[in-house]
Amino acid sequence: MTNIFHPSEFECVPAGRFKRLGLAHRTFSGTNITELTQPTRELVYLLPLQAMDAKTWPKLRVQFARANRPYIIWLEKPTTHDVARSMRDGACDVLSLDDSDERWRQAILAVTESQKIWLQVYGGRPLSAEDVLIGRSEAIQRLQQTIDRLGPTDVCVLIQGESGVGKERVASALHKAGHDGPFVALNCAAIPKDLLEAELFGVERGAFTGALKARLGLVEQANGGTLFLDEIGEMEIGVQPKLLRFLETRKARRIGGEAEYRVNVRVVSATNRNLDTEITENRFRADLFYRLAELTLQVPPLRARTEDIAELALAFLKKANERFGKNIEMIEPALISRFQQYGWPGNVRELKSTIDRMVLLFDGPILRAPWWDMPENRQSKASAPPLASPAPTAYSEMDIAAPLAAPGSYGSPVLNTKQKLALAKKLLAESDNNYSWAAGQLGINSSTLWRWRKSGKLD
Repeated sequence: MTNIFHPSEFECVPAGRFKRLGLAHRTFSGTNITELTQPTRELVYLLPLQAMDAKTWPKLRVQFARANRPYIIWLEKPTTHDVARSMRDGACDVLSLDDSDERWRQAILAVTESQKIWLQVYGGRPLSAEDVLIGRSEAIQRLQQTIDRLGPTDVCVLIQGESGVGKERVASALHKAGHDGPFVALNCAAIPKDLLEAELFGVERGAFTGALKARLGLVEQANGGTLFLDEIGEMEIGVQPKLLRFLETRKARRIGGEAEYRVNVRVVSATNRNLDTEITENRFRADLFYRLAELTLQVPPLRARTEDIAELALAFLKKANERFGKNIEMIEPALISRFQQYGWPGNVRELKSTIDRMVLLFDGPILRAPWWDMPENRQSKASAPPLASPAPTAYSEMDIAAPLAAPGSYGSPVLNTKQKLALAKKLLAESDNNYSWAAGQLGINSSTLWRWRKSGKLD
C-alpha cells in the first residue's frame, strides 16, 4: 500500500480524502526523514504550499533532490504563481482541495510510477562519477574486467568503436590500471602529415626551416607511461613504417638527429574506421595493424547499453553544474526514459552535449522531460540495435574468450567463416536487420553482409 507522508508541523489534508482514496497516511517532523533512504516506490511525499516558506525548506528540498524523491505540493486554491513556483522548486505536481478524488489518485499514481522507473534505471545506487568508466551494463563490466587484466602488461592494445563512444576513456582506464608514468595522447587526424613524424619522434635544432630549438617527441614525453594514438586509421601511409619500427624496437631518432634513443612506453591506439577495409585499399599497412592490435577491445555504442544512460547522464550533470555554475540536483526519471528511447548516433559525446545544453538553458533543481526535444530524424529506436550489447553473448556461445580476441573484434582472424556467418545471422536478428551496425560489430563491410544474404549463406 502506498504511504503518504506529510509534515507534522503543518495542516494535513483532511483525513476523509485519504480514506476515500484508500491510502495510508503518516507524518514526519522537521528535516529528519529516515524514509528518504528506503529504496521503495510506495513512499509519496505530500507537502503543503506553506512548507516552501518555512526556514527548513532549503535543507528539506536538498534532501529530496539528493534522495531523488519526487514530491507533490497541495493547497486550497492554487494560483498560476503558486503552480509556477512549486514546479520551479522541483514539485512533481500541484493539487488543490477542490480537485476530484480521481485527480488526486492519478497524481499519486504518477509519482509512484516515476519512482518505480527511477529505481529501475538507477538501481538505488549512488552515482559513481569518479570512475573512469561509468556504467553497470554487462558489456561495460566485462570491458572493465579485461582492462584490469591488461593494465599491468605492456601489450599493445587497439580500441575500436564508433565515434563518441569514449575510446580515450578506455585508454585512460588501461593506463591507470597498471602505470604510474605520464599519459600522452595524440590525435593523428589533427596533425598535418608533414609534421606528424616530428610530433611523434622529436626534432633537432636546425633540422628544417622553423626548427629554432630541439624538441622532444611524444614518445619521449610518454617514457615510463602510455602513448595513446587516437584516430590511428588517419595516419599517413608514409609515417607508418617508422611507427612500425619503433613498436618493434622501442627505438627512435629525432628528425635531424644522429643517435637513436630508447624509451619504455606502452602504445594504445584507437580508431572508428574498419582497418580491414583500409588494408585492402592500401591505406593502412597490415604489418602495422597486427603490431598495434596484439589485443583488441571493442567499445559498444551507447544504444547497445542503454542501462548505462542514467549513470552517465548524472555524471555529466555534475560536471555541467561545475562548468556553468549551476546547482541542478537531479534528472527526472521520465527524461531518462526518453533518453533510452533515442538511438544516440553520436554516442556518449552526444549525450554529454545534450546535458550541457540543458543545464545551460534551463534553471531549477530538476532537468525535466519536456525540456528536451528528441531529434526527429534519428529518434526511432526500432532501427537501433538491442538494449544489451550482443558482444558478450556472441563470444560466450562460441566459446571464445571475450573480449581478448586478437587482432580485431568480431571480424578478427580468430573467427572462421562458419563462425562469422553464425554470428552475422544472430546480430542481424537481434538488431532488426540493421546491416550497418551488424557489419561494424563484425569488422566487415555492410556490402559483404548483403552479399552473404543474397547468396543464401545467412538462411
